[in-house]
Amino acid sequence: MSKYNKKKRGKWAKASNFSAQHQLISKRLIYDMINLAQVQSSDTILDIGAGTGALTVPLAETGADVIAIEADQAFVDKLLSQMKNRDNIHVKHADILKAGLPKSPFVVVANIPYSITTPILGRLLDYPSVPLGRAVLLVEKGAAKRFTAVPIQDPRILSWRMHYEIRLVRTVSPQHFAPPPKVDSAILSIKRRRKPLVDLSHQLKFRALAAYGLRDLRLPLSAALSGIFTPPQITRLVRVLGMDRELPMCRLNEEQWAVVFHTMLQHVPPSRWPRLGKNIRNRNGKCF
Repeated sequence: MSKYNKKKRGKWAKASNFSAQHQLISKRLIYDMINLAQVQSSDTILDIGAGTGALTVPLAETGADVIAIEADQAFVDKLLSQMKNRDNIHVKHADILKAGLPKSPFVVVANIPYSITTPILGRLLDYPSVPLGRAVLLVEKGAAKRFTAVPIQDPRILSWRMHYEIRLVRTVSPQHFAPPPKVDSAILSIKRRRKPLVDLSHQLKFRALAAYGLRDLRLPLSAALSGIFTPPQITRLVRVLGMDRELPMCRLNEEQWAVVFHTMLQHVPPSRWPRLGKNIRNRNGKCF
């Protein structure tokens, strides 16, 4: 979790809310993450926010090809000085939000900058065509809980979970870092589903449905889907889903959302499908 800098108007401006550079110091945690990621010598690994290389070097010792991405020039210099005799480590001085990602399958094992956790996950997960196979990340615990929350209240996170299994593995205390941060961290595991619940070609259509269905978390399923499905269609749909039509839409799990989506594709004219950015209000209320 290195201090993440960005270049702005010719000067380096700090983007992180964390003034200190919380470097990972627990060797046991480092190897736990590598084992959890099931790193193989044939893998291409991204270490995002590589810092001083706490994860980079152990990852390289597996024989995998490691790309260490770091935005802070001081850390880049340190990494380069350490990696002179290793031909399977490639240090990249770049902003992960702008850097090119591998075009062939890759794995991410990283202690990412906490202040841009959601943008980083968006870069990796918003477009399933990005060939991410799996990831093991250290993130702030609150963020990990949000990404794995049940019920699912965020349409963007829901769209990620149609293609990836996202799991909070365990809490990590501040003592695993130097200096220790003021918040608990967590290991977040991300694994591409063998069979996605929504086909890649339909991803934008599904995002529009998710945004529409979760536009107001207080709405029951019957009201949330009105405007797309007719009343008889909703009656049949709730029967297939096996749930009460008055339960909030946000109570659906990923598999149930897939049923709703595929039912829409098969039985609803395209003129009634929701469109991203059109007639979709901001989310209101709370799922209960």
